[in-house]
Amino acid sequence: MTVRRGLLAALLALAAGACATAPLPPPVVNAAALTVDGVRMDPAGRIAPDLLAEALGAYARHYGTVRERTLVFDFPTRRVEAVLSPIRRDVMAVVDFRLPATRPRLFIVDLGDGSVIAHRVAHGRNSDAAGDIALSGRLVATGGAVRASNLLDSNESAVGAYVAANTYDDGSWPGSMRLHGLDATNSCAFWRAIVLHQAAYMTPDTDKGEVGTSDGCLAVELASRPVVTGLLANGGFLYAGPAALHVPSAADGRDSQAACEAVRLKPELGPQVPPPGA
Repeated sequence: MTVRRGLLAALLALAAGACATAPLPPPVVNAAALTVDGVRMDPAGRIAPDLLAEALGAYARHYGTVRERTLVFDFPTRRVEAVLSPIRRDVMAVVDFRLPATRPRLFIVDLGDGSVIAHRVAHGRNSDAAGDIALSGRLVATGGAVRASNLLDSNESAVGAYVAANTYDDGSWPGSMRLHGLDATNSCAFWRAIVLHQAAYMTPDTDKGEVGTSDGCLAVELASRPVVTGLLANGGFLYAGPAALHVPSAADGRDSQAACEAVRLKPELGPQVPPPGA
């Protein structure tokens, strides 16, 4: 009897341990109804319903597909790593690039109660209506983005689903966050050095209300960066859209440094040079 009791206790302990470490079931997403596990997302209607449905559909499609691993990107002078974590089920972000850059358009959604907070975020300078592939330097913006690309050297934003990776500090851009694209439309994002970082130019100019543009990164205001990275880093899901902004290219679906660099717009530039904050 004592042995039986001991065996029963051991089995119960093993079962309890298994239950404690069992992964959460996948979320039940109804993109058409804008719900997750039966809870209506964004009940106040701050996010355009068509884009929220697009984002929720992507979340359901990608949830459970990201495993823990490290991506490596070799610049000419140093190596960059992104530490990926599985997509979490507590929070997601939605970026509506159609909205003016001067307005908060990076929406962070609490997947538990559906509530939303919003921050300003930049688009790439050549995603702007005034952008040009020959353009260099900063470009001011008051409107939204009109195009997106997966190509190196495009200096455009990339639309699609992302998983937020680790944060890092290079000394001049503290707390930046690495991103990895999950769709064919943004598969080269990591190897383009597309990250989320802070930028003083995202605080509207006091005279004209203008903000700046990035080289394709998701740049936010200085005060917003710790909030955004604190909520999303290490497995947060981010969807930038709409997908209709994407201009198809030879880079679409390529998923390695060599493959993405092989179709870059300016091959004469040689190996990718890291932008500030990379």
